[in-house]
Amino acid sequence: MVPVWRILAGLCACLSVRLAGAETLRVGPGEAITTIADASRQARDGDVVEIVAASYRGDVAVWDQRKLTIRGVSGRPRVVADGQSAEGKGIWVMRGGDIEVVNLAFEGARGRNLDGSGIRLEAGHLRVRDCLFVDNEMGIMTENQSGISLEVEDSEFAHGVLLPRPRISHLLYAGRIDRLDVTGSYFHHGRIGHLLKSRAAVSRVSYSRFSDEAGGQASYEMDFPEGGEVALLGNIVWQGAATENRRLIAFGAEGLRGERHELVMVANTLVDDVPGGGEFVAIWTPERVRVVAVDNLLLGGCVGTLCPDAVFPREQEAAPGWTRLSGQGNLQLHDAVQVAAWIDRGLRPVAGEPAPLRPPEGESRLQPDREFVLPVGTRPTGRRDVPGALGL
Repeated sequence: MVPVWRILAGLCACLSVRLAGAETLRVGPGEAITTIADASRQARDGDVVEIVAASYRGDVAVWDQRKLTIRGVSGRPRVVADGQSAEGKGIWVMRGGDIEVVNLAFEGARGRNLDGSGIRLEAGHLRVRDCLFVDNEMGIMTENQSGISLEVEDSEFAHGVLLPRPRISHLLYAGRIDRLDVTGSYFHHGRIGHLLKSRAAVSRVSYSRFSDEAGGQASYEMDFPEGGEVALLGNIVWQGAATENRRLIAFGAEGLRGERHELVMVANTLVDDVPGGGEFVAIWTPERVRVVAVDNLLLGGCVGTLCPDAVFPREQEAAPGWTRLSGQGNLQLHDAVQVAAWIDRGLRPVAGEPAPLRPPEGESRLQPDREFVLPVGTRPTGRRDVPGALGL
């Protein structure tokens, strides 16, 4: 009998040979491969798939390679569902080992269960960078499966779909996966559903913007329904007057799952446009949650039991050192006046003694060094003499 170790060594050697001989497959009008679906069947582990900028209608695909890079070239290709879906789930279904998707637009996903996704992630690690998701029932949706991790960078999620109740449209929905990382991304114009919903064991959201904008009517801007380890750093969270829910950020609304639950919020700007005020953060079962919040800037009204002391009334937003809104543009500090006295010492731990300010597990620091810029991306921040997501 051949030892197991020798069989595994042979498999690894074969994979190494395959990766060493990786190819670049080019897809597009006039190319040898004209459809994305054909490329998904021809690509092998380690290949690079280049998709030439064009509109690919009804060109849905399943990707299950162990390692793969898929990128748009010569502009941003549009992958439009046009009534089609892979396995009834969405435009692309991904269940590989380590896949990167760069510079593509996913539009119009519809599914047989009203959860058609621009991308449906069912296994492995997926990194999405510089992509657009618009008019999908779900922008990205994952399975409820351990071993999955999702990383989103410099991408835009927009215009959810009004679905028959009780189904709702989330712009990004991470199920019970190991980890979700979101950086430098823009979520806006939700419809009834949440801009971001995560059941991941670990969720890290940094330097991103979540805002209803004119005509948007999302529910929560961010929802962590089963708790977990959540860190929010340097984000702009802006709830509009037409929201379906008076809470900006929700934690544990469907019951805490597992034993470790913490919410760490550092240098975020939270803006509430709800008439009469809403709740900036709502935490269910607070006695089981470690809460740390510092240097957050809160603008708007506030109702309920979780209102911190340091909330800037919107009617005073033009005062020196406060924050003003500039149309649909970035929030801007228009005065260098120090407002350190107004640094958010609220959002205090709801139960027990004040929690020490320490990074979440696996993180080395809490001090922000970047800020979000429209439409997507980040830049190094200026001085941090004021609370909130923006430097001077």
